[in-house]
Amino acid sequence: MKPGRPYTHLLQIALLASSIGLMACSKKVASAAPRPKKSPAAQQQAIVRTAQRYLGTPYQYGGTSRKGIDCSGLSCQVYREAVGINLPRTADAQAEVGKAIPRSQAEPGDLVFFREPKARKVTHVGILISDGEEGRFIHASTSKGVREDNLNDPYWKSRLVAIRRVLPPSKGAEHTDPPEKSASSARGKAKKVAATAR
Repeated sequence: MKPGRPYTHLLQIALLASSIGLMACSKKVASAAPRPKKSPAAQQQAIVRTAQRYLGTPYQYGGTSRKGIDCSGLSCQVYREAVGINLPRTADAQAEVGKAIPRSQAEPGDLVFFREPKARKVTHVGILISDGEEGRFIHASTSKGVREDNLNDPYWKSRLVAIRRVLPPSKGAEHTDPPEKSASSARGKAKKVAATAR
């Protein structure tokens, strides 16, 4: 064996290992590339499908998973999973996001907000899965878990205070609003929209 040959062999192995490492890195970078943006219609469909997958999930105050979830946790998870939008965590704060929509113009994926008769702020949120006239929505009921209900039901119709559209992503949809601002602002906006939302 000639002197230096083992070193050449080791050098070849080292170069081969380096090239394999570079190939692996390039694959990782490619998979991390951002996905193309969905059209508004595709985003709506993704939200509806994702919300429907949560049907039957038990209610759990503060929950954010299929083991147990509350109303604002449901809207947070659905928007995050379906379209990558991070909503504020509470229904009251979510009532500030996006823009107000009259019921006659509401579409699948819009958020619907409710307030109990004696409450001073928004107390519940759901996700429309039809247009506003048909009124079908999915929400996390405290007694029955995630289920479908209808805005035309007298119970929900009397409590509906706002419908808001987050798609396409609007100001406030990508971050959590400061908690000290959310309560008073959402009350004012909910009152303004109440007449057109019913």
